[in-house]
Amino acid sequence: MSRLTRRSALAVVGTALASGLAGCSGTGSSESTVEYDRSAIRALPGDLPRVTATIPVQPTEEHLAAARERVRSLLDGADVSAVPNAAVRHELAAERDAARGALSQDRDGETRADALAGLTHPRSEAMFVHAGLAAFDGELTAADVTERRERHHQDATAFLDDYRHAGPADDPVAALAEHAEITDWGHTGVRLTRANERHEYENTVLRVAELAQGVEWGRAYAADARHLHEHYVSTFDDPRDYGARFETVAATLVEEVEPHATPPDWDAVGSEIDRDIADTAGETLLEELTRSRWTGARNAVDRRDGGRPAGAITAVMRALAADGALADAEAAVADGEYGVPESIDPIAAERTAAVDGLRTLLDSSPALLARRLAQIVHSRIQNADELVRSGAVPEPGRSLYAEYAAANLLATAAPTVAERVGDAVTD
Repeated sequence: MSRLTRRSALAVVGTALASGLAGCSGTGSSESTVEYDRSAIRALPGDLPRVTATIPVQPTEEHLAAARERVRSLLDGADVSAVPNAAVRHELAAERDAARGALSQDRDGETRADALAGLTHPRSEAMFVHAGLAAFDGELTAADVTERRERHHQDATAFLDDYRHAGPADDPVAALAEHAEITDWGHTGVRLTRANERHEYENTVLRVAELAQGVEWGRAYAADARHLHEHYVSTFDDPRDYGARFETVAATLVEEVEPHATPPDWDAVGSEIDRDIADTAGETLLEELTRSRWTGARNAVDRRDGGRPAGAITAVMRALAADGALADAEAAVADGEYGVPESIDPIAAERTAAVDGLRTLLDSSPALLARRLAQIVHSRIQNADELVRSGAVPEPGRSLYAEYAAANLLATAAPTVAERVGDAVTD
């Protein structure tokens, strides 16, 4: 299990995006003849509108404070200097510093739900240190951690087995948004507390630390889900159970996207376009949107089959938005758009259009569902901007152009999807 600090996680995202956007063919000869203005590329990133809360009821301040205190308490007295093995000492110190760094990060403007989710991994990093030192002192063994894992896994599973989709009698959309988030956390907790035979370390101290870290990561997600659910339900005098309604809506919507849940034939993507789009932004754009539709549909089917109706509905939203964006992209590419630009101007215009589309999406209704889709658009623009800032853009005329175009087309398709799903849940 690879452990990710905030910085390394961003690096992984950037590397994955750069390689994914570059495709498998390498730089096309047509783009290699264009010399792009590097200063114009560096000027592309700009401000983005903030995506506000996607759930109606946030975790309490006390809940968030308890998560921070969990990190602090696990790190209390975490003196690694007594560990003689330099490699072990280095690993423990790195995890300690990463957890402490998360506590000092500027969270200005972040919702409490996002801040809480952002503290799940720091809690596991702190546990890595705490458990590692306990193992070094002979106070914790792998068998002890296994017993702990089994207990937390049972608790996480029991929470979902007894789950109720309770919400306000007059607002099923709000209930959908809240329960999609809570159950996502809950199922993540179940997954992370399952037995895992894969491990990174052979050293006994680090092996125990690694096992305990994984358990704490899952425990944090499951506990946060349980606490948020309890808080949410407590805000209603006479809550309504939407479980049956969500199951009905999920069954209908998932059936529509299910044909896209099987892996695409990548050789067939763009094959109906009556022109050569190899090594162009158009080719990458079609591949990216096809992949988005596939993953959304696959997740929708998996969640429906796994008894997660709220999560299935929100996954359908992603698939439908990608499907609409893909249809528009295919028409545009067929008309000659998204080839190899002669300058940065078309790329800059695409980013501007994507940001404008994001603003329009954020003004759409129902707001909670629109914001959920807006997160996808925002992330695409932001990830592309981060690549520019890092200087890691091998093919701006292909990769950046396609990524901003995907964000633009998704933003255009999303309002209709949010409205349609909102109507389906409300009717």
